[in-house]
Amino acid sequence: MDSELSVIDLFCGAGGLSEGLRRAGYGVRWAVDQNESAVETYRENHGDHVIQADIRDTDPAVDGPDIEPKELDLVAGGPPCPSFSTIGRSKLGSLADRSVDDDDRNILYLDFLRYVDHYQPRAFIMENVPGMLTDTVTVESDTVQESLPIGQGHETERFPVGEEVPMAQIITEEMESLGYTADWEKVDAAAYGVPQHRERLFFVGCREGSTLPDLEAWQTHREPSDREKDKPMAVRPELRDGGDAAQATLGTGERDVLPAFERDRDTKRPYLTVADAILDLPPISPGGEMPPVQATEYTLPPVSPYQEWVRDIPDEEEWDDQELRNHDARWHNHLDLTIYKLLGHGVGWNIGQVSTALQPYRDDVFPDKYKKQNPARPASTILAHIQKDGHMFIHPTEARSLSPREAARLQSFRDTYWFPESRTNAYRLVGNAVPPRLGEAVGVAVRETVLCRD
Repeated sequence: MDSELSVIDLFCGAGGLSEGLRRAGYGVRWAVDQNESAVETYRENHGDHVIQADIRDTDPAVDGPDIEPKELDLVAGGPPCPSFSTIGRSKLGSLADRSVDDDDRNILYLDFLRYVDHYQPRAFIMENVPGMLTDTVTVESDTVQESLPIGQGHETERFPVGEEVPMAQIITEEMESLGYTADWEKVDAAAYGVPQHRERLFFVGCREGSTLPDLEAWQTHREPSDREKDKPMAVRPELRDGGDAAQATLGTGERDVLPAFERDRDTKRPYLTVADAILDLPPISPGGEMPPVQATEYTLPPVSPYQEWVRDIPDEEEWDDQELRNHDARWHNHLDLTIYKLLGHGVGWNIGQVSTALQPYRDDVFPDKYKKQNPARPASTILAHIQKDGHMFIHPTEARSLSPREAARLQSFRDTYWFPESRTNAYRLVGNAVPPRLGEAVGVAVRETVLCRD
């Protein structure tokens, strides 16, 4: 293996975590996901080292990459655990003859640990939803863990029968049973330069030593002061000084809204906002000729530093030479469009709160919110539910929901990251992804703290 840090990505989805780790200096050797659209998108952006498979049917010794145990630097991934999330729990609980506890996706982390057990990497990163912290499991037998497909040759913790044990504790102790020092930390993506409030849980483990990264120490952004909250967008400094927008370039150092990840930074930038992220994109509409339903060309240069960064324009190209992809509007009925217009910035209504005359859905079946995103704040959490409707993700200045490209920008995917799928599939892939910028932050923290390489 070469000197580049090596990683495999399990449950890779569309590749958000792989993209972040790539930016952090890792080389992804192998990736796996069972979803065809996710694998197609991953392959388009990262290459042919991804396979489509249900990880439960795979054997790392047979189906995994040809890497000897203890030669791999990192195992990373985000096992889908829908029963740990509020939305997942409500959806599962509404299905006839099926309970939350019956959903076997909430133990897919065991397959993640099978790969850790086989490859014995120097470290691992497992991402999940914060709902796992409030989930508990009642121990029904003192041999409850004997059937787990991991831990051969390791001492495994037994929990007292009848005790309710936090799921995070069970997972951490199973990680430690494999010979790792492990812990978890909850983070908000907005604190790492993602223009979106998105809380996520990261389990991190290391094989050698006991020092784990304090992810909070690697934050680059913070809650803005009252004075800073009045500014909806961080306009590029050279534009404020009257410079030519077409010639302006991203600043460095403290002018850069996406500073490099450093431990215990002296200064942090204010959170990036919705306006920072998307307001340079051309107008589109849900069915009219002007603006069009889809835009394939930029009509303005980037106005904020984040917009310039996210466009990722090659040195030899001009901003208006670059192709714009995945920027198209979904159809909305007239009633929804009317409600969208009534909402102020950052205002949300539960569907049951909408007046009876405007009530479009039964509030006992559809408790979802209407919410217009506030241009002066980070976006609310982009969810895979955006594939169903856009009520929670209404554009701040246009009467429509966000386009897939706008959602991708709020997740910190650059415009060069293409989702070659239908609009519905693109929404789902974006909503399920790890924000690349957050993945980069965690990757750098693990690299510097555990793997000790620059």
